[in-house]
Amino acid sequence: MAKFKERLKQLRTESGLTQTELADKLQMSKGSIGNYESGNREPNMETLEAIADFFNVDLDYLQGRTNSRPEFSFEEQWVISCFRNADDFTREGIKMILRKFDKGGELK
Repeated sequence: MAKFKERLKQLRTESGLTQTELADKLQMSKGSIGNYESGNREPNMETLEAIADFFNVDLDYLQGRTNSRPEFSFEEQWVISCFRNADDFTREGIKMILRKFDKGGELK
């Protein structure tokens, strides 16, 4: 099974983020991310939870204790989150746009 350092790097690169970008999003230093990915340091529980929440994975997956992860990619989760947080007017606009690309299905 993968170790935390490998999972962190995998999740970061899958998300298209540099160490600096991830550090900014998590409000920590690039050095901390680099140290975590190299295995020189281990994050505390609060930091582990923040990383797991950011990537929408559970702690067992992040720490390499399981290979089970959510079915949606980081980008798909972001789209869903944006839609859920939008007001009704914006949601209707999003659905109108998506209908233009929908092949056969129907949004309600």
